[in-house]
Amino acid sequence: MAILHDDDLAADAVQDTLVTLWQRRWRLGLIKERQGYCMRTLQHRCIDIIRDQKKVGNIDNEAFGIELPLLSDIDRTEALYHKLEESIASLTPQQQKIIELKYVKQLGIHDIAQQTGLSETNITTVLSRAYATLRKKMDMEDE
Repeated sequence: MAILHDDDLAADAVQDTLVTLWQRRWRLGLIKERQGYCMRTLQHRCIDIIRDQKKVGNIDNEAFGIELPLLSDIDRTEALYHKLEESIASLTPQQQKIIELKYVKQLGIHDIAQQTGLSETNITTVLSRAYATLRKKMDMEDE
């Protein structure tokens, strides 16, 4: 409400945010400040609504007082998450599973080895290769 000044738009923004968070639920395990992430996601959705309204011409630009530098920081953070999500999706299924076990389920190497039936050395090697691939893909996309 503080951003949109409209009950219906605010309710829509909250609902859209919940859908977005559900679609990205695996990511929440990687985030230390989940409440802040959820609030930023909601704020980003509100900003999207404002942008859409401005395109149609229904909103006075000065009415909301949203600072543009904050928008660019939010956009950069969201873009980084999208890049990481795409990069993880490009990993092999085995690498994806091990990344999920390590970072989403927060298992240790020993527990991952027991659950997958692979040796601890093999888990470490798979993670190393996955990290290298992720670094390469993230660097390539920055260029």
